[in-house]
Amino acid sequence: MHKEVLSGINNISIYPVISVVVFFLFFSIMGIWILKSKKEDFDAVSKIPLNDNQNQ
Repeated sequence: MHKEVLSGINNISIYPVISVVVFFLFFSIMGIWILKSKKEDFDAVSKIPLNDNQNQ
């Protein structure tokens, strides 16, 4: 049933390509961001759950 529905859509083969490109770009950008960020930024954020100061 799915094959009949999907085969009726014109240019359906482009959607998997677009999905892979978006997936690759997202994780590439996240990897570059992580490698370029400073260790101090991650240290400050990693201690947030342990803070006893609750500023609500």
